[in-house]
Amino acid sequence: MFLQRPLYKDPLLFFRFFALILWLLLTAYITGFVSIAENYILSLAMMVGAFVGSATPVGGGVVAFPVLTFIKQIPAKEAAVFCLAMQSFGMSASSLAIFTRKIPVDKFLITWCVITSFIGYLLALFYIPNPFSSAGLKVFFSSFWLAFGAAIFLVRRKQTISQTIETAHASGWRLLLFIAICFAGGIVTSWIGNGIDVVFFCVLILLFSRTESVATPSAVIVMALISIFATALNISAGNVSMQTLKYLSATIPVVIIFAPLGILFSIRHGDAFIRKLLLALVIIQYLFTAVAFFRQLDYLLLSMLVIALSFILLFAIGCIDKRKTV
Repeated sequence: MFLQRPLYKDPLLFFRFFALILWLLLTAYITGFVSIAENYILSLAMMVGAFVGSATPVGGGVVAFPVLTFIKQIPAKEAAVFCLAMQSFGMSASSLAIFTRKIPVDKFLITWCVITSFIGYLLALFYIPNPFSSAGLKVFFSSFWLAFGAAIFLVRRKQTISQTIETAHASGWRLLLFIAICFAGGIVTSWIGNGIDVVFFCVLILLFSRTESVATPSAVIVMALISIFATALNISAGNVSMQTLKYLSATIPVVIIFAPLGILFSIRHGDAFIRKLLLALVIIQYLFTAVAFFRQLDYLLLSMLVIALSFILLFAIGCIDKRKTV
């Protein structure tokens, strides 16, 4: 059953086979199989993280980053490197599932996003250090994600958007604003290992009125490409530690199986389901953040400020032009 079709005729199957070979070499000759047992919590977490990270635009890093920084207590920079490396496997598998199922995506905006966000990632990696502590970073982005999910749910719940993809409206001031936002998203991605997928999804929905069924797989492809480029850069720069390799050893077989299931599941259930799943996910992760950090007044005030400003900004983008752009 596993080799029912030749490998060269099934890109996703070929990729999984290739990824498992790399995983076997990594585990057998570098990290040891004991690393899998040592990091079983991460393996279990990524079963959920890979699925929901691909079913929504938040990426697997939204689960991996807090697990590593709060449970494993590793530095945020190392957690970001791992998240990108892990997503280069999981999101690539999801992207191939999108390709083989011929799920529609916005190729024009994907191209612009990948180019501009990777420039932002490069600049941040070498010249813009992370200004937040690990806890402050988690509170900041947990609050932003909550505002992001709520804004999209409120703006889009009564809208009916065509499934057609056109590039005519992706020009002029819209394209300039889009490039600036993706550039900022690349900077954020260098700090936490994901973020550009959320930003890209947000802009596609609120600025270009793409459907969730188009925006979600488009965001998955963007995150896959950025993760691959960033991981190659981190390897060449010597930023991948032995501990990061051990984490990869525990998660590669998990993410290449569960990530494609997530995107196919969400697309099958449609736009309204994606909105509801996204809102539920951001609420759950925000509640965990609240329990962990809101005993300190500074973090609570930071969260309230970020939610207020983000919601106003996102809602303004969504209402800036009420005309259907697709």
